[in-house]
Amino acid sequence: MKQQHPVVARAEQLMPTYLDDLRTIVNIDSGTYTKSGIDRVGAYLQDRFQHFGFSTSFDKQQQYGDNLVATRQGRNPNGPRVLLIGHIDTVFSEGEVAKRPFTLTQRNGMHIATGPGVLDMKSGVLIGLYGLHILAEEGADNYQSVTYICNSDEEIGSPGSKPLIEEIARQSNAVIVLEPGRAISTVVSSRRGSGQYRVEVHGVAAHAGVEPQRGRNAIHELSYQIQAMQALNGTVPGTTLSVGIVRGGERTNIVPDFAYCEMDVRVSDKAGLDAIESAMRRVVSKTTIEGTTATLSGDMRCMPFERSQRNASLVQLAKDAGRELGLNIEDLGSGGASDA
Repeated sequence: MKQQHPVVARAEQLMPTYLDDLRTIVNIDSGTYTKSGIDRVGAYLQDRFQHFGFSTSFDKQQQYGDNLVATRQGRNPNGPRVLLIGHIDTVFSEGEVAKRPFTLTQRNGMHIATGPGVLDMKSGVLIGLYGLHILAEEGADNYQSVTYICNSDEEIGSPGSKPLIEEIARQSNAVIVLEPGRAISTVVSSRRGSGQYRVEVHGVAAHAGVEPQRGRNAIHELSYQIQAMQALNGTVPGTTLSVGIVRGGERTNIVPDFAYCEMDVRVSDKAGLDAIESAMRRVVSKTTIEGTTATLSGDMRCMPFERSQRNASLVQLAKDAGRELGLNIEDLGSGGASDA
C-alpha cells in the first residue's frame, strides 16, 4: 500500500477542527454591507491566526468591514516575502444564515459542506491558514515573511481594501489569491477584467396625449443604443458585453426625457479594453432620435490579470507541489474577476 504523504495525513488529523472553524464563520452573516458580521468573522479569525503563531492587526474601515492582516516571520532574512489574500465578505444579504445554516453531509464517500459563503470563500480562507500551520510544523519556513490579508469587500471590487493589497503586494515576491479554481485541482493564472458601464440618454419631456410632437423619447433612443451596444458583444477577441439593467420613464402619459442602461463588460487584456471602450464611445456619439443625446460613463472594476512569464514559475511550483501530493494540477483561465 502506498504510504500517505505526511502533509496529507496531518491535514486529515486537523479536519475536525477545521470544520468547526468553518461552521463558526459560515454561520455568521457577512455580506459586504454587513459590517458588524464581517468584523465578527475577522475577530474570530484573528484569534485563530494568533493561536497558530501569527502577529495580527486590523486595517480599520468606516463603510466596510475591517481588513485583517496576519504576518509570520520566517528564518531567512534574505528569503522571499509571500502574500496570501482571501476575502471574508459574501454576496448574501443579512438573514441568509437563518435560512440555510452550515450543514455537512456525505455524498459518494465525500463530505459536502454547504452554507452562505462556504465556497466563496470562507473554506479557502481557512485552507490557507491551516496549510501555513502544517507547513510550519514541517519546518518549511525558509522565507523572510508570509503575510495574509483577509479583506472585507472583494465582492464589490475591493474599493476599501485595494490600497492595502497593492501596498503589501509591491513589497512581496509572490502573491497567491486563495479564491476557488474552476474545478478540483486547478490554479488560475489569468482572469478577465470586469467593468461596469452606463449609457444615459436625455430627451425632451412632453404630455403624451396633448403635445406628443414636442417630446423627444429618451427610452426610444435608448432602445437603439442598447441594440448597438449589445451588437458589440464578441466583436473584440476575449471580450464580452452584456446589457443587464434598463431604466426609464416616470408615467405612461409622459414622453420620457431620461433613460439609462447598465452593462457588464469583461476583457482579457489591455488591448481588448482599449478596443471595446473605443467602440462604445463611437456608439454614443450618434443618436437616431432627433433631439436626444447619449453619454457613456463607467470603468473597469477589476483590471485583467493576464497570463505571463512572470507568474509561470509560480504556476510550475504549484504543479510540482501537487504532483508530490498525488494531484495533477492544471492551469486554467477564468472569466470571473478577483483581487488577482
